[in-house]
Amino acid sequence: MRMLSHGLVAPTQRTIPDFDLRRPLTVNEAVAAGAAGGSAYAQGCTDLFAQFREGLRCTTLVSLDKVAGLRDISYDGRTLRIGSGAIHHEGARHPAVVSALPGLAAAWRQIATHRIRQRATIGGNVMARRPRYEMSIMCDSLGAELSFISPNGPCRLSTADVWDSRVPPGGLLLSVDIPELACAWFGYERSLRPLLTVAATVRADTAGGGTVRVSVGSEMHRHFTVEAPLGTDPMDIAATLPGEIGDAVASARYRRHAAGVLLGRLLDRLASEHASEEKSR
Repeated sequence: MRMLSHGLVAPTQRTIPDFDLRRPLTVNEAVAAGAAGGSAYAQGCTDLFAQFREGLRCTTLVSLDKVAGLRDISYDGRTLRIGSGAIHHEGARHPAVVSALPGLAAAWRQIATHRIRQRATIGGNVMARRPRYEMSIMCDSLGAELSFISPNGPCRLSTADVWDSRVPPGGLLLSVDIPELACAWFGYERSLRPLLTVAATVRADTAGGGTVRVSVGSEMHRHFTVEAPLGTDPMDIAATLPGEIGDAVASARYRRHAAGVLLGRLLDRLASEHASEEKSR
């Protein structure tokens, strides 16, 4: 992760070194521009100036605003594909997102401020690798696959790969793909931010079983993800979270307990929704 600037005086726009600005129209043109050393991709740019203040030095800034297809969203009945350039405001209200994962649409509408939501993108949120940004927590819970293209060709990575800096040099995030949604449910609890946020994805199978995939994060450190069979007690699932979840602000014991409580609320919500559906039939 990038370190914050340690200067006594915060940098301003005037201190940003000169760079070349490229405005490609296609993905291939963007990757070609981003292949050079010292390049950086930019689209919503809500996080860009913060990166400059923290020491980002780029000789080429590749604007993705005009690249065709990066804001597309689609659902084929199994996989939800969200283009990396989809802005928060549009993505949370897109019919494909609302239809495939209403819980994600509801959670997506809660993040950031109105001004940021009109510019910031899902790709920028994930690629920034900032603990206070929430899309990585949601995407990891959903088991999202991140589709990249680089000068060496395409590849698919997880959000953990991004946090562990495994993106190939010049890699451009094309889309966030969420698979196996035919029998999936998603819920998100952020009532304890900044201390804790919990995302849960339930995937049921035809035999009456399934899995619960839980991601827990805070504004202090990266998120952690655990998975358990459907029906496991929420407190038992939370107890498997690693000790690294604790810090000077809140102990691992406290965060595990809080995560279990919030997970229990989410699973109660799922049960209530199922009961309402059965009653309406």
